[in-house]
Amino acid sequence: MKIFFDLDGTLLDSKSRLYHLFQFLVPESKLTFKNYWDIKQDKISHRDLLIKHFNYSDENISRFTKEWMSLIEAPEWLCYDKVIAGVKPFLDSLKDINELYIVTARQSEQVARRQIEDLGLEGIFKDILVTLQKTEKKDLISQRFKLDNNDWIIGDTGKDIETGKFLNIKTAAVLSGFVSEYHLKTYSPDVIVSDITLLRF
Repeated sequence: MKIFFDLDGTLLDSKSRLYHLFQFLVPESKLTFKNYWDIKQDKISHRDLLIKHFNYSDENISRFTKEWMSLIEAPEWLCYDKVIAGVKPFLDSLKDINELYIVTARQSEQVARRQIEDLGLEGIFKDILVTLQKTEKKDLISQRFKLDNNDWIIGDTGKDIETGKFLNIKTAAVLSGFVSEYHLKTYSPDVIVSDITLLRF
């Protein structure tokens, strides 16, 4: 069985990274960590957040977006990421009888691989597929693998669920990431769990 795992929000808790980077780029923000994620998990874009709460102009939003993309995978921000509790032993229990892959929308494959190694997840996955922000996860997977309906994709966003449905494989949504249960249910995943350690295949 092939199992494709999203990275941020699925294997890694990246919420602190995103929150601290937002606060750095928007120094006038008084949003608490909870405030920020209550907004983001309701699928409110940064653009809408910046307009509604900070009265940003199009020019300021453009500046924010460029800086966000240039910094989001920088070491000083990636250091906030943590492996979600219980994930490593759970993956270790799966890897000998399944083919495990990461598929992520990161911009840099080199940076993603280095972080996975630094966080102690090396040797678990057969490969790491990175979109480089140039392609879609569904294309990366479909161009390389022969799939059947016993295979899985697991992620924290509606896009991950849509990818699985396009590929005709099973889908699992996790609540450890960036989208609320209410919104994830609208994509009709096969299963929703708090985090991947609760999955049973």
